Amino acid sequence: MTAGQHGDEETCDVVVIGAGMSGLMAATTLADKVDVVVVEAEDRPGGRVETVREGEYWINVGTQFTEGTGPLIDALDRHGITMGSLADTGVGLVLNGALVDASDVLALMFRTRMTLMDRFGMALVGARILCAVPFLESDGRLAKRVRAGLDRRPASDLLRGVRSELARAVVRSWSGQWMGCEPEETAATQLVTSIGIALTDPAKVPNFALPVGGNQTLTDVLAADLGDRLRLGATVRSVETSGDGVVVTYDGGGRRVRIRAKRAIVSVPTDVASRILPELPETYRGALADIRYGRYVIVGFFTEEEGPQPWDGLLGVSTPQLSFQAVFNHAAALRKEGPRMPGGALACFAGGASADALFALSDEEITDRFARDLLTVYPQLEGRLGRGIVRRHHRVVPFWAPRGRASLPTLRSPLGPIHLAGDYQLDMPSLADAATSGENAAKAVLSSLGR
Repeated sequence: MTAGQHGDEETCDVVVIGAGMSGLMAATTLADKVDVVVVEAEDRPGGRVETVREGEYWINVGTQFTEGTGPLIDALDRHGITMGSLADTGVGLVLNGALVDASDVLALMFRTRMTLMDRFGMALVGARILCAVPFLESDGRLAKRVRAGLDRRPASDLLRGVRSELARAVVRSWSGQWMGCEPEETAATQLVTSIGIALTDPAKVPNFALPVGGNQTLTDVLAADLGDRLRLGATVRSVETSGDGVVVTYDGGGRRVRIRAKRAIVSVPTDVASRILPELPETYRGALADIRYGRYVIVGFFTEEEGPQPWDGLLGVSTPQLSFQAVFNHAAALRKEGPRMPGGALACFAGGASADALFALSDEEITDRFARDLLTVYPQLEGRLGRGIVRRHHRVVPFWAPRGRASLPTLRSPLGPIHLAGDYQLDMPSLADAATSGENAAKAVLSSLGR
């Protein structure tokens, strides 16, 4: 509840703008210590976390996986949310109609009917990625130099000297699949990291899992904990400093509301932050502009098969020659124990330029294209696909253009009483990074208030 209220002007200790993962984590960290209000423009909390459920199965139609360490995993544990492990699953790749294990180099080279030029191109790209991967997490001097070089170069440099159209299609597909952009748009670091994860054993990724019931299970719990402190359908118009505090103006419920608070946490996409912060210094405005966002079209299908299927042990399959670039198998997290339940849940992803080309189509046209191509990968699904659940995401995963990451430290510093939070603030945008950023912002606010 707010500390005071008079007409359409209210007061509280802290206002959190945005109820995605970082905003929810910030607000729930603050809730027991200060008077907090959360304002969210959409009619539901969660941001890019969204799950559709049907019976025992679910499909994440926003962000896909949970991994990493820190506040996100702590919150899942604290709320007793069961995790479906993906540690024993694999990643497949479909090339020229053949499905192979993406980590099996020999199968990739010799079971997919590639030409000699294709094999050379794939080997060159793979070698460049695998040579860089060991330096991505080390703190040594050489590792820092390698990462700095990758930060300066576009990801399209992976294709330097590669004449194989197939190899080029694979890299573009991976860029679209993992980041929602084209290789020319992003620095090499992020794409190399993403592909490196795909080519290694998922068991090596800390806490690589799917919350049972989907990622929205956690955001639903966090939102419920906030109760009436969370205001949906509240579009923020401005966040401005006033004395040693802030004034947040928003439209909601047919009225304009002003909240005077001691502090604000702005946890929204960077272009929205630039719009609602009129006093933003140019250094911050430029740093926010350095962050871009990937785009996706997702179609989820609940399926009606019975008995073991060839995709049961795969968490995902890359499909660079189809209308979508990847299929994620959400049911993989439920296949570890007991007899296999009938049915399943699959999500087909198209990102980057592939998504751009699909945005103009109707949901029915997109579903038909994806369903036809999915059946070429798994003909066993003929007659067993449910209705397509379509989501169009024009702004999802943050990424940096070459040299863009250099301005990131600016965004980690508060603007007086205004703190920024979001999955763009740390090194590898993810759900875990979003949660960590939100908690970090909340702790900084509490410290500034002497709490």
